[in-house]
Amino acid sequence: MHEDQLHVDVDTVRLLIAELFPQWRNEPVDPLASDATVNAIFRVGSTLSARFPPRAADSSSSRAGLAAEAAASRELALHSSVPVPSPVAIGAPGHGYPLPWSVQTWLPGSVATPDGAGRRGGDVPRGSDPPVTFFVALDRVVM
Repeated sequence: MHEDQLHVDVDTVRLLIAELFPQWRNEPVDPLASDATVNAIFRVGSTLSARFPPRAADSSSSRAGLAAEAAASRELALHSSVPVPSPVAIGAPGHGYPLPWSVQTWLPGSVATPDGAGRRGGDVPRGSDPPVTFFVALDRVVM
């Protein structure tokens, strides 16, 4: 947790989705248990995730960061040998949550932890594509 941690919970996520993306208002919303501190992540149905920056920031720079992240994700997808989440939408602040947030596709699999692949979060078999292949592709994009 951070001292400037923003509060976002399932009820807030449901309200934001219902207001901004009514096509997903009937989808279940579940928090993702994670040790990560960069985003609070919620599953939205079986195919989407909503990511909420947990630290206070300027709204316009936060939106610019989300847009840059989406562009980088699209670029990475062009070169990656493994699936990467695809950007779907950027949500606006509301219902007590002060920042823009993002919606992207959900990829089933293992939740990464500092100790390795970690908890199983889906049904994709491990080892279907070696991590080395991914990092070689990532290096090609960065270079």
